[in-house]
Amino acid sequence: MRVLIGVTGSIAAYKTCELVRLFIKRGDEVRVVMSEAATKFVTPLTFEALTRNKVLIEKNEDWSNELNHIDYAKWADIYIIAPATANTVNKAANGIADNLLLQTYLACPAPVLFAPAANTNMYLHPTTQESFKKLNIIEANAGLLACGDEGIGKMAEPEEIFLKALREVYKDEFWQNKKVTVTAGGSIEKIDDVRFISNFSSGKMGEALAKAFYIKGADVTLISSKEHNLTKDIKQINVKSADEYLKAILEDNPDFLIMAAAIADFKPKYIPGKLKKEQIGEKLMLELEKNTDILEALKDKNFKKIGFKAERDENNALKYAKNALKKKNLDAICLNLLTKNDFGSDENEVIFITKDKEILIPQDSKENIAYRIVDLVKFV
Repeated sequence: MRVLIGVTGSIAAYKTCELVRLFIKRGDEVRVVMSEAATKFVTPLTFEALTRNKVLIEKNEDWSNELNHIDYAKWADIYIIAPATANTVNKAANGIADNLLLQTYLACPAPVLFAPAANTNMYLHPTTQESFKKLNIIEANAGLLACGDEGIGKMAEPEEIFLKALREVYKDEFWQNKKVTVTAGGSIEKIDDVRFISNFSSGKMGEALAKAFYIKGADVTLISSKEHNLTKDIKQINVKSADEYLKAILEDNPDFLIMAAAIADFKPKYIPGKLKKEQIGEKLMLELEKNTDILEALKDKNFKKIGFKAERDENNALKYAKNALKKKNLDAICLNLLTKNDFGSDENEVIFITKDKEILIPQDSKENIAYRIVDLVKFV
């Protein structure tokens, strides 16, 4: 993807360095255009070092090559103005192009996103609010501002801008208005009020799936026992036990359920309070009972259900996965062999299994695996 980033004169410009890094890490090509005021906060050299591309500013615009606002505008798949000052937002909304960055905006045929950063009074001013209605705005956050005031006006975090930009470019009409619930992490089953049993699930695969479905255009809810740094557009529900996972899924009532969470097969008989070690003695004997099987409990529900199964037995893993597919009335199941990638790994290899197909998704990052799964789920 070819990403053009416009930087205006705001203290939030330092955050744009991290935004650039996120795109570079993904393998995208990034170019930057800066207003004159922006160069007082971050030098063009900083962005040139990060992008390995020349930064376009008033002083170096050149019509003998591509270093000009017309060619930069035509080159981009998306143009992100971050930070966008109130001045820039109001000018852009009214077609005023009195600097290079705004001239690039008017010349750009690609989608344009604005990530405002402003003092609260400037942000909430009726003129600015009216301008927001005309533009594709990524809402600012509230908090302590650089000027000392507290309120809305902090530029959205780089991760949020990054995800929204990817959604703008890669959204798939199929997923629009589709509600997708993704579960992640491992269930936490109480022994007493201070102890629990769980598993080694990191939640990384579930998080990658939530991002991938969001980027493709779905309305996404992530139900997890872990904390995840995501856009505000992805609804997050924090849960612990299997029963809490099940309750949250039923309340969310999705069109698609992606059950990536690792749910404990057994749970302890819960004892209120705190077990005293003096009372326990040398050994603690736990009484375990069968836990809620979430997919079994949901097998008659009328939404699409995609399960996940982690196995170490390579000889029988496929058989176990197919048995689960049939028993739990799943539309598909993703088989993950832990002999190749253990819990917490940043990579994975998955076999996507339906009633009549077995599709190998070869070893790759969990983000790329998630994109492949999203595309396959369309056809279950």
